[in-house]
Amino acid sequence: MRVRERRPVAFGAVTLVVVAAVAGCAGSSRSDEDYRRKAANTAEAAASAVSTARLAVEAAGKGRLTGPYVSVLLGEAETDLLAAQGTFESRQPPGEAADAVRERLGTLLDDAADALAEVRIGARRGEVRELAEHTGQLRGAAERLEGFEEEMSS
Repeated sequence: MRVRERRPVAFGAVTLVVVAAVAGCAGSSRSDEDYRRKAANTAEAAASAVSTARLAVEAAGKGRLTGPYVSVLLGEAETDLLAAQGTFESRQPPGEAADAVRERLGTLLDDAADALAEVRIGARRGEVRELAEHTGQLRGAAERLEGFEEEMSS
C-alpha cells in the first residue's frame, strides 16, 4: 500500500520540477523590436562586465590590486557576462531579422567571454602585473558591445 501512496507524491514532485524548469526558461520574443530590446539589454550588461574587468586589469597592472582580489573580481565579471549570454541565448528569435541580431550579438559575446576567460586565467596563475597587456582587448570588446547596444536601441 505504501508504494501506491508514494506514486502520486512522486508524480507531483516530478511535475513541479518540470513546470519550474519550463517557467525558468526565457521564452520567445513576440516581435523583432522586442528581441532587439533584449539584445540591447544583454549587450549593455555584457559591456558593463567587460568594463569592470578592464578597470581591474589596469589597476592590477599598476600594483593597486592584489592577485587574489583581482582573480575573484575577474571571475565575477566573467560569471556576469556568461549569465547575460545564457539568458539571451535561451530566447527564441521571432524571425529572420532576429536571427541576424542573434548571430551578431553571439559573436560579440563569445569574443568578450574569451577575453574575460583569458585575464581570469592569467590572474589565477599569478600573472597579475601582465594583466594590463589585455586592456586594449577588453576596451575593444566593451566598445563593440556598447556600439551594438546603441544600434539596437535606436
